Amino acid sequence: VVTMNTRQKKFNVLFIMTDNQPADMLGCYGNNEIYTPHLDRLAEQGMKFQNAFCPNGMCSPCRASVLTGLMPSQHGIHTWLDDRLMDQWPDHWNAIEEFITLPQILQSQGYKTALIGKYHLGMPFQSQNSFEHWVTFPHGHTVNFWHNTIIENGQQYVYPGHSVDCFTEKAVEYIQAHDPVDDPPFFLFLTYNAPYGHKPAIEGPARNRFAHLYENCPMETIPRVALSQEAILRYDLKKDQSGGGIEYSAELTTPNDLIALRNYYSQMSMIDDGVGQVLAALQQCGLDEDTLVIFTTDHGFSLGHNGFWGHGQATWPSNTHRTAFSIPLLVRHTNHISPSQSSQLMVNSVDLF
Repeated sequence: VVTMNTRQKKFNVLFIMTDNQPADMLGCYGNNEIYTPHLDRLAEQGMKFQNAFCPNGMCSPCRASVLTGLMPSQHGIHTWLDDRLMDQWPDHWNAIEEFITLPQILQSQGYKTALIGKYHLGMPFQSQNSFEHWVTFPHGHTVNFWHNTIIENGQQYVYPGHSVDCFTEKAVEYIQAHDPVDDPPFFLFLTYNAPYGHKPAIEGPARNRFAHLYENCPMETIPRVALSQEAILRYDLKKDQSGGGIEYSAELTTPNDLIALRNYYSQMSMIDDGVGQVLAALQQCGLDEDTLVIFTTDHGFSLGHNGFWGHGQATWPSNTHRTAFSIPLLVRHTNHISPSQSSQLMVNSVDLF
């Protein structure tokens, strides 16, 4: 039973989103090769959704749906925004500017709002969509996890380490600076640009502090199957049309690449460690019971499943198999959601709005 006073109280919201992660990339979803103790504990502390899905297999549409509560057919973004064309965009362009967004609604209700991490819905150099505190990086795609340019409230600098560590540190700083007595509640949208899963970001052996956990991992949680025949036919067609100048793409060379797979898994452990630090900051600041925590991703990712590597439109051919659309969804609200719950409900990213 929730009392009327509790209903009227405004709780903080910590909304964590990863980039390109299938649901079964967590131990709590049955993966016995991935090291994710903090996220597994988060699942034990609240509700785990077994049938959560994204509305689109690409990044920008899913992020737009989460922030607007609209399906891609309503907000009009159907694929990723190619920021290689950024010089052709209008100044301060925002792909969802005409829609009322979640941070805008919460801000109107007295919330502080912050985005820390990946944006990928328009120009990233100044804050967008009523986010007051703004820490991001210039690109929607990730070429390298190391030495990225960071945009922090209008200032730019190069972070010397791993981008997951950068966004974790900034989230911890934001939480520690919050005064639960005098400050209004906060909405923190923490959007990690990992585990990602595309080359060159995961090409070669991982260099992060969790790489050693996977050096000899047999990767039996990844299906060892042949490539989709249609992917090969499409490659052959493009090669013939180009006169033979087309090289094999990552979609064809990454499946069964153990080094890349282990690299990808290690990036997930980096996120898990970051989430652990952020949740510890909540506890240390006495904000545990006052904060609704949501963990999810933008969309799923095929790791060789059904002969595909990638997600949605990014595979050859485009696919809508479960792994590309199934997402993790963990929700914790201490004293409001009972621990160790598992839901079979069919839910969608739009429901989070």
